[in-house]
Amino acid sequence: MTDKTFWDTLPRPIVGLAPMDGYSDSAFRHICKKVNPDIVTVTEFTSADGISFSASKLMRKLSFHPEEQPVIAQIFGKNEETFIRATKVCQDMGFSGIDINMGCPSKKVVQSEHGVALRRKPDLAYRLIEAVASNTHLPVSVKTRLGWDNAEDLISFSKGAQNAGANMICIHARTYLEPYNVPAQWEHLYALKQELSIPVLGNGGIVSLKDGLEKCQNLDGFLIGQASFGNPWVFTEEGMPSSFVDKLPIIKLHAEYLVENKGETVGCREIRKHLLQYVKGFKGAKLFRSKITHVDSLSAIDEVLAEIVAYDG
Repeated sequence: MTDKTFWDTLPRPIVGLAPMDGYSDSAFRHICKKVNPDIVTVTEFTSADGISFSASKLMRKLSFHPEEQPVIAQIFGKNEETFIRATKVCQDMGFSGIDINMGCPSKKVVQSEHGVALRRKPDLAYRLIEAVASNTHLPVSVKTRLGWDNAEDLISFSKGAQNAGANMICIHARTYLEPYNVPAQWEHLYALKQELSIPVLGNGGIVSLKDGLEKCQNLDGFLIGQASFGNPWVFTEEGMPSSFVDKLPIIKLHAEYLVENKGETVGCREIRKHLLQYVKGFKGAKLFRSKITHVDSLSAIDEVLAEIVAYDG
């Protein structure tokens, strides 16, 4: 059982899989832990409102395998009461911590005044953090961005989050207005770390474990996001295997986990995007793209993988 000291007691640097909607589901988290058992994993962001009303679809979204631990439940919303109810559900499910999403830049989320929109309502953000922190023994973390259009309020916001009960803060080193297609600005994170007493993690633009270690500097750790697509080996010093055949055990296991968790129809539909990422950069990828986007069973997946290996050989 974890407590509020969880983030303080983890070995440094802390390395983890960033929460990514549509990607960091149980199967992918499980696969990344197979590659590196020492990482921390975080769920896809899940509606606190939905959890508090026990929406079965969202409860399935939160399910996890014990081997994924330590796994953190990431929730989003703007209502204190539903945050409290969702927190109690996540605690009862056995999560190692609760993470509050205050960084999602999706238009739908922002228009609903969730995610990064809470940066424009800091008092509400602090009340939500306090509501969660005072109603669980689990550590509470906040994932956010540099700011709305600049990093001017990053330090003041983070201090407010710390005072409200956050035990860790993770910053995606870009703003809301420039969410992805600009270089991450890690210098703001280094300055922030000097102002806080809680652990600070960085995220954004990391392409390898070595790159993350170099960017970490005075921070307590980092989360890797998009660089893990089709490459769970990003969490190892060795990186991605050079030959496709050496990738097979992990790829097949990923497909099996997805089918086990979501059934063959949904699991096979969802593995397609991952398979396209797994074959990215492979010289014959274009030849197999159509087959990959139509796999509908584990046997069909095995068949196309065998064809790729034969072509590669």
